[in-house]
Amino acid sequence: MAFEFRLEKVLKFRRRVMEKHTRDVAVANRVVSAINEKLDSLAEDVDRLLQDNLMEMNLTLDVGALINRGHWLDHLEALQDEVEKELETAEQELADQRALLTQAWQDLDVLERLREKQKTLWIEEQRKLENKEMDEIGQIRADRSQREKVSGLEEQIS
Repeated sequence: MAFEFRLEKVLKFRRRVMEKHTRDVAVANRVVSAINEKLDSLAEDVDRLLQDNLMEMNLTLDVGALINRGHWLDHLEALQDEVEKELETAEQELADQRALLTQAWQDLDVLERLREKQKTLWIEEQRKLENKEMDEIGQIRADRSQREKVSGLEEQIS
C-alpha cells in the first residue's frame, strides 16, 4: 500500500498559486525596470538639453530658442514627475506582489511539512506492522516447532 496524502489536491493548488505569484512578481519587476529605464532616458534628455543650452549661450543668444528650450525643459520635467509617480505605484505593486508570494510560500511550506510528517508517521506505522507480522510468523514457526517436538516425544514414549 502506497502513502496517500489526504490534502494532495490542496497542496497542488497551493503550488499553482505560488507559481502564479512568482510570475506576478517577475512581471512587476519588469514593469519597475522599464519605468526606471524610461526615467533614466528622460534624465539623459534633460541633461542633454541643459548642455545644449550652455553651448548655445556661449555661441549666440537666441531668445526664441531659449524660450522654446525652456518650455521643452518644463515638459521633460513634468514627464519625469509623472514617470516618478508611475515608479512609486509600480514599486508598491511589486511590494504587494512580493508579500503575496511570501504568504503563498509560507502556506505551501506548511502543507509540505505536514505531508512529510504524515509520510514519516506512515512509514513508521508500516514498519511496526511489518515487525508485528514478522513476529507472528516467528511465533507460528516456534509453535509449529514446539508441536513437532511434542509429537516426536509422544511418538518416542509410545
